[in-house]
Amino acid sequence: MTAAELSFLLASGDRPGQVPRLLGLTDADRTDAVLSAGVGSLLLRHLAAPVDGATSRLDLSPAVAAVAQGLHRPRGFVQLGLTAEDHADGALLLDAERIRMLVAARAYRCYDITPLPQGADVRDALLAVADKFLHRHRPAVATFAASSAADFERGVQPPRATLSSSADGKWLVVTGDGTQTKADDFDTAAAVLRDELAKMIPVEVPSS
Repeated sequence: MTAAELSFLLASGDRPGQVPRLLGLTDADRTDAVLSAGVGSLLLRHLAAPVDGATSRLDLSPAVAAVAQGLHRPRGFVQLGLTAEDHADGALLLDAERIRMLVAARAYRCYDITPLPQGADVRDALLAVADKFLHRHRPAVATFAASSAADFERGVQPPRATLSSSADGKWLVVTGDGTQTKADDFDTAAAVLRDELAKMIPVEVPSS
């Protein structure tokens, strides 16, 4: 989806809270011109349709309606930052109870949105994104920060953990209390991080 489309969805619902900032959207993305562009894009791509007899109401496609629900009512976030010497990327997990999705910024102010199945372990999706980046751009670091929506709104510092890959193929996990665990392969390091994420993430995850 485009930034304009997301901005329109955010503007058309409840108070958006901190979601626009987490997505990198600014006040400039809330202007009438941008919101109109968002509406036009949704209509052109048949992701929305005018309601019969209404001039200002739209029927959203089921997929877009699910995205809108996730944007408006998140109860928790996990921010994933990915950094290497000459690359940077990231993703945002939004949890709205029945709707969970990963959002990742892409070129030309577009976003990849990946819905997660009900009952899925969100750690699997987060670690899959980290795995791909850390293997491709080593040495590299993945930083995980998790927060409930309420804590984020109050400015509470979120717990963090990092997983890093080195040029020689070694791995390192650093948890929020500063504990360091070295590993010879990704799977071993990921197992340590999975346990830490279970403590950090403000949504229910299956037992390891």
